[in-house]
Amino acid sequence: MVRANFWVLTAVLMQALFFSCGQGAKSPDFVKDMKLVWSDEFDGESNCPDEENWDWNEGAHGWGNSEVQNYTKERANSYVSKGSLKIVAQKDAKGKWTSARLISRWKKAFTYGYIEFRAKVPDRKGSWPALWMMSDKNEYGQWPRSGEIDVMEHAASTWQDKTYGTAHCKAGYGGSPVKSEYIIVENIEKKWHTYGVLWTEDAITWYCDGKPYSEYKNPRDEQKSENSWPFDKDFYIIINLAMGGSLGGSIPKELDSCQMEVDYVRWYQ
Repeated sequence: MVRANFWVLTAVLMQALFFSCGQGAKSPDFVKDMKLVWSDEFDGESNCPDEENWDWNEGAHGWGNSEVQNYTKERANSYVSKGSLKIVAQKDAKGKWTSARLISRWKKAFTYGYIEFRAKVPDRKGSWPALWMMSDKNEYGQWPRSGEIDVMEHAASTWQDKTYGTAHCKAGYGGSPVKSEYIIVENIEKKWHTYGVLWTEDAITWYCDGKPYSEYKNPRDEQKSENSWPFDKDFYIIINLAMGGSLGGSIPKELDSCQMEVDYVRWYQ
């Protein structure tokens, strides 16, 4: 999940793609030749997300981006129903925002493969939904040294409805991305779309609805250092809905709640 100051610092690194993602929630063809090693289909009878897979970050710390929400473990903010995970950001009785941030750290983490989410995410001013990954054990040190892979994040206010796929590591100045490209996703809030990353020892490739739109190659021949490629360790999964702050932007006064919905998370190798 990109950090507060990256936008100004890395404008020169951004590459805008005239790629419209809206042809249906498909998976890449190569998936049929891979093995599904783990998934959460969110089909459980309990309305609580499976605690064998997920834990929750909690608190109202701003999370490095001046976000306004307080992350909680309350069922009002995250629950499973009708075959999908719902994360709800909403105002409480005092007008303060609450939301949820699910993490698979120390429970489910992987190195290499293809991860895919099928999701509907809010396209509301002030919201900042994200599906992403970070190093499980931080072998190379604290962020950004151990890396970050943003499978999908969307900010209707500050990014004018763009949806980004991003990689962070030490080689990016101040933790800014070494690779970040955007797409325009049609009906992102109302229709299902798939967001995926194919991660190998050679490259990280981003997909939307089965189509590739960005790639970061391992610069091993130019720069043999974990500063530019810390992506050879286990990474865990994060699903969250932030509100406001440096990237969520201004929240309209009339907005009381918004929701992201995840049908599944799947990891293939």
